[in-house]
Amino acid sequence: MIGQDFPKIAFDFAGLALLEPNAMIGDIVLFTTSLFFAAQIRKINQTHPFYQNWRLFFLWFGWSFLFGGIGHLFYNYLHLWGKYPSWIFGMVATFFLTKGMLSLWPNDSQRKQFLGAAKILLAFGILVELCVFFFVDLTVDQSKGLFVPTLISGIGLIFSLVLLGLRYQKLYHPQFKFFWIAALILLPNAFIQSQKINIHQWFDRNDFSHVLLLLSLCLYYFTIKATRKAGVFETN
Repeated sequence: MIGQDFPKIAFDFAGLALLEPNAMIGDIVLFTTSLFFAAQIRKINQTHPFYQNWRLFFLWFGWSFLFGGIGHLFYNYLHLWGKYPSWIFGMVATFFLTKGMLSLWPNDSQRKQFLGAAKILLAFGILVELCVFFFVDLTVDQSKGLFVPTLISGIGLIFSLVLLGLRYQKLYHPQFKFFWIAALILLPNAFIQSQKINIHQWFDRNDFSHVLLLLSLCLYYFTIKATRKAGVFETN
């Protein structure tokens, strides 16, 4: 189905009227994968800011999708308020990803400027999103609530994974190429969501996006793991 969504899958459990079990399953997979990768990164290195911030990214990212799954499942009770935490957490996760990548920037002065810009971008994104929550009627079109998190995260990912990934690929280690490849994998998400491309009621556009996100998470982790022995990762 293209251009519109399938009816939400509804089911009853323990006297509760629940929705979208497929979304909850996908969100739990992303949550558990993210927490697993965060635990593995902690074993690699607990002190270098590159690892510290990537670990925080996986933690915030994972929890954002767990809250997102709960928001889908209990929508009849939480309504739109059940979705708001996941949208905010997603922007915070991208900030830590950016902070981790910037920890390897060779120029201290420029790194501080970039980090300051990332903080301003996050604060601006959260402020605007809060205004959307309170002043925009999202019951008509929920995609309006996703616009700001998608834009803020998109800017952060393009800068961190594509621009910095390309730079670090030449400067530090060739395996950094998988960061910008992971960003390319996510590109179809925008088209899938905007055009509402749904393969099946049990595998809709959100489930399709979950698969692409899972592939990207795996590439992030395997890149971090593959480059951990490079000299740039030595503890200061």
